[in-house]
Amino acid sequence: MSTTKTTVAELYSDIIADLQAYYDSAILLPNRNFIMNSFDIAGTSGNTIKVPLMNATVNGATVSEGASILTAAASDFDPTNATITIVKRGVGTDVTEEALEDGGLALVRNAVLTRLSQGLAQATDLAGFAELKASVTGTDTGAGGANASFTTNFVISPECLAYGSKRAPTVKMFSDPDLDKHQFRATTRNGYKVIRPTFGVPVTSLSVIGTSAESLTSISKAVAALRAANAPTTMGGMYIAFVDPALEYAIATQLNSVTASAIGDLSVIGNRALLTGLIGQAAGCEFYRTNNLPDAS
Repeated sequence: MSTTKTTVAELYSDIIADLQAYYDSAILLPNRNFIMNSFDIAGTSGNTIKVPLMNATVNGATVSEGASILTAAASDFDPTNATITIVKRGVGTDVTEEALEDGGLALVRNAVLTRLSQGLAQATDLAGFAELKASVTGTDTGAGGANASFTTNFVISPECLAYGSKRAPTVKMFSDPDLDKHQFRATTRNGYKVIRPTFGVPVTSLSVIGTSAESLTSISKAVAALRAANAPTTMGGMYIAFVDPALEYAIATQLNSVTASAIGDLSVIGNRALLTGLIGQAAGCEFYRTNNLPDAS
């Protein structure tokens, strides 16, 4: 079994097919469930994408009979634009011929490819969440912390963030006969831009498990803010909540403590069903846990 560029690329494409795999708590933001505005400019010149944006609010008005519609209800339809800049992301490693021989060629190669895909997924997620932190303008509904002890979680509309790609995740392998090793290099080129800043709300919370005071109330406030901003939902009528393990634990604890006094006559079995049914969807959100959220510093 030879380690050629072609066979490596085939294996790698299997790992990242459809960008659906979940590695190291990476959620892979390019998923169209999270980002409705995605653009692929592979094969074109330039490294920027200008996304046209219609004005958020267009107001009509009552018009008297025989009166000018334009005078009574003039609206500005002229679009603005947001620019997505494409950035290269990469990860690589060297593997000796002895490692391939002793560990088993197929086993070692597949392990390397898996880790390469993890690295690209993490780099992509980190960039997307950093753009959210820098650009969303919704009022923080969490603790409002501003240091590394806090995590910035997010509740967003699928219209908040735009994504552009120019190079699909690609791996190349080079053989170094002098050092008797194989060089694996994985790259991708993509970028993000918040195109609707009001369609994203941060929810800061303490990052140590068991210390977060935030709960579904904080999430519900964020959802209410998005609804007030007329932010579109997913096809299922939900917003997307990205939370760290500490906030996930706080929400799960809150749901698990729901009793008959709070929600009618609910048995222990019913209580458990409520927990398992709502930790995925609750308060108007679909929840996704990730370790790649930025801290609040």
